[in-house]
Amino acid sequence: MDFNKKIGDSSEFNHSANPEERFLVGMFSQITERLKQKYNYSHEELLKLGNNELLVPVSIFAGKLSPAEALAKFLKEKHELNYHEISELTGRDKRSLWANYKRAVKKMPSPFDINDSISVPVSIFNSEKSILEALTSYLKDIKKMRNKKIAQLLNKNPANIWTVYSRARKKENGKK
Repeated sequence: MDFNKKIGDSSEFNHSANPEERFLVGMFSQITERLKQKYNYSHEELLKLGNNELLVPVSIFAGKLSPAEALAKFLKEKHELNYHEISELTGRDKRSLWANYKRAVKKMPSPFDINDSISVPVSIFNSEKSILEALTSYLKDIKKMRNKKIAQLLNKNPANIWTVYSRARKKENGKK
């Protein structure tokens, strides 16, 4: 069975497999279908999840920290990554990450209170875009969310989301 083609599809599963295997494949199919329908996960996102890519909850960006501070704090504290590892994942400079983390801890000494939130893969932040631009682009282009919904998630004004997304599109098209 080709995993890339059959993720979330057990229709061609070997029905002579043992009961536990059939049960697990059935559960996997239900989970992937729910992720696709309720949370707009794409085929590629499901494959990334299978590869254990780190996920970042969108709710961390809704607080009083800047997006860069929130990302640095979350990855450092929740996943216990060092600045070099965070730099490798996000494509950001280690010194900037250090400074962002130090500012974040001063502003918010307590750990994040993460609620049920949409999550995004950490790899989206490894681009020329700012953290907020990358996040907004992902939510709009991949998750197919409207500006109003993104603004609610991030505790921002919808007009600001439009501006950030517009700036991100210009960067994608090479018009900095």
